[in-house]
Amino acid sequence: MQHVVSNLTQTNLKFEIPFNSDIYLNQTELIIPLIYKPYLKDARESLIVGLISTLIGISIIIGKSYLGIVFILMGVFYIVKAYPKFQLYNKLKSTYFEKIKEKVAEVESDFGNGIFEFKDDSIEYADKNITRDINWTEFKGFKVIESNLLMILEPDKGDIMIIGENEVGIQNFKKIVEFVKHKLK
Repeated sequence: MQHVVSNLTQTNLKFEIPFNSDIYLNQTELIIPLIYKPYLKDARESLIVGLISTLIGISIIIGKSYLGIVFILMGVFYIVKAYPKFQLYNKLKSTYFEKIKEKVAEVESDFGNGIFEFKDDSIEYADKNITRDINWTEFKGFKVIESNLLMILEPDKGDIMIIGENEVGIQNFKKIVEFVKHKLK
C-alpha cells in the first residue's frame, strides 16, 4: 500500500502520504471552481438577468406593448455581456491549471511525503518544504467532492487542503470525514 497510517490516540489521526502528481493534478481540478467562483457567479448573474429581461420583453410584446422591445434589448445586452465573462472564467481556469502542471513537472521530485495530523484543536500538515498547524476555527468549511475531502481556508487564494480516499483508503477516509464534520459543524 502507498501510505503509512498510524492512529496516535482516539482523537488524533496521522497519515503519511507519498506525493503522486496524477492525484495532485486531479485534486487541483476540483479546487479551481472554488478559486474562481466569483468570476463564474458574475457571468451566471449576467446571463440570468439577460434571459429574464428577454422573457419579460417577449411577454410584454405578446401583450401588444412595444415597451417589451426595451426589455429584449436589455436582455440581449446582458446575454452578450455574459459571454466574455464566461470566456475569462475558462481562461483563468485553464491558465491556472497549466501553471500548476508546469510547476509539478519542474519540482515533482522535491515534494516527498506529506503528513496530515488531525488533532483536537488543529490540523497539522508537513512536507519537506512547509509545516502548517491550522486551528479548526480558521476553516471556512469543507466539502466532499469525488471522494476527496476539501477543507476550505481561503478559496479565492487557493488555500484549500485536500485529502483523498485513494490516498488513505476507504475506512480511513470515512474516519477523517467524520472527524472533520465534528470539528467544522
